[in-house]
Amino acid sequence: MNAIEEGLYSALLGDTAVFAAVGSDVYNRAAPQGTARPHIVFFHAGGGHENINPSDMQNHVYMVKTVADTAKKAGDIDKLIIDCLHNGALRVTGYTNFWMAREEEVQITETGPDGRLIFHTGGYYRVRIDQ
Repeated sequence: MNAIEEGLYSALLGDTAVFAAVGSDVYNRAAPQGTARPHIVFFHAGGGHENINPSDMQNHVYMVKTVADTAKKAGDIDKLIIDCLHNGALRVTGYTNFWMAREEEVQITETGPDGRLIFHTGGYYRVRIDQ
């Protein structure tokens, strides 16, 4: 994981309410096949270096979502994620996180291999860092 991803992982696992809801089931990019629900998945959705000054200012967007067996459970855990991350600050080794905000909502429903619905609820978080 890069420094921002390590910061997201640490923030989510370090939040008492989030940890109570999913334990250590927080995954970067994808959960292993067969992972119990609910769990959290986050991944880099876009962004990069700003290239507007000599420092290493970066602007990234991460999807952070809950995967659960009911829409209510996914929504409840997503609210905990919002409380943890929105307008918060990540610890990013070698950088200062000067902006982090949830920008867009996402809700996806899929049909699992057993025919039951699986609910994904989350959002895109903009993370801006500088040295």
